[in-house]
Amino acid sequence: MNLWSNETCELVKSLNQKLSIDHNNWHKLKSNKNIRAAELISSALCQLIIGNNEDDSIAYLEESINWLKGINKDKPCPDRKSSL
Repeated sequence: MNLWSNETCELVKSLNQKLSIDHNNWHKLKSNKNIRAAELISSALCQLIIGNNEDDSIAYLEESINWLKGINKDKPCPDRKSSL
């Protein structure tokens, strides 16, 4: 049973799509803590409102706080010559 209207669910989905970093902008935006936090917060809303999943919602919110506090940092892409 979903507690939220279809309109609310669609708004949350739309917000999540707009805040997600797309492939073309990944390298440019992946280090921006505000963008990463916003993306995670919108994912948390999706998990809570659409998925009714409190645990995942909390995990996304905690990760977003870590980005805002500067705890999470972007890791560089592995070297193309790397065996990883």
